[in-house]
Amino acid sequence: MIFTGFKRKSNQIFFNRRLKDLLKKSTAISSKEIKRVIVFLDTISEKDKVKKEVLALFNIAEKDLKMVVFQQKVSKEESSEDIITPKDFGWYGKINSEKLKTILTKKYDLLINYSKVDNLYSNLLLLQCKIGFRAGFKHLDNRFYDLLINCESDDFDLFDKELLKYLKILKKI
Repeated sequence: MIFTGFKRKSNQIFFNRRLKDLLKKSTAISSKEIKRVIVFLDTISEKDKVKKEVLALFNIAEKDLKMVVFQQKVSKEESSEDIITPKDFGWYGKINSEKLKTILTKKYDLLINYSKVDNLYSNLLLLQCKIGFRAGFKHLDNRFYDLLINCESDDFDLFDKELLKYLKILKKI
């Protein structure tokens, strides 16, 4: 139990020391239109609802959408390939999990972070992914996102509406 705290602290030290380097490396070549989307969530119960909304919103195939749910603890019944936990990360920002390594090797045109809480592990993953455009809620750390929308973190409909509006203005869709 005590090693969990040490591991988290080592990842925080890695994150703080390498933040500028990771911010430079995390940008991908952005394309004109959105073809591949990755979504970050912090509760598994909203996964299906958000998946349907994003597929309809961007008119993409299900194979072009990747859902990543971060949870501190996962029971054996809930375990899924879409759920990541602190166990998937090693010491000093190292990625131990094969499922995370496959996420990091692919390029995405858009990241949507529906997380209600800003946490270290999703930020580590966010900085190591190759993403063209990042969007999230206003309460998240603004250094990692291209677009932050000021609305309640429970109001997904308003967030999606505003995101769509700004993506049209930016000529991403």
